[in-house]
Amino acid sequence: GVIPYIAPEIFNGSSFSKITDVYSMGMIMWELTTGCKPFANVKHDHNLIYKILDGERPVITEDTPECYANLMKSCWDPDPKKRPSIKKV
Repeated sequence: GVIPYIAPEIFNGSSFSKITDVYSMGMIMWELTTGCKPFANVKHDHNLIYKILDGERPVITEDTPECYANLMKSCWDPDPKKRPSIKKV
């Protein structure tokens, strides 16, 4: 079950880095708000990888504070250059 925590660019051959860790941190933030693992209801296989590459992310619950939700979304940005620094997170 680590597929949900891996930044999309890794599936396209990029190397792990601090900015890919920011994506992973966004998934951990989501897990903290829901008490669930991301994509727990689907098989963690190549189909999930394709969905992630197509931009699918976990649904943010309505009770998540807006500032927290916005930070999570920015961590999940498909463009690594648009993600916040780990210091900001």
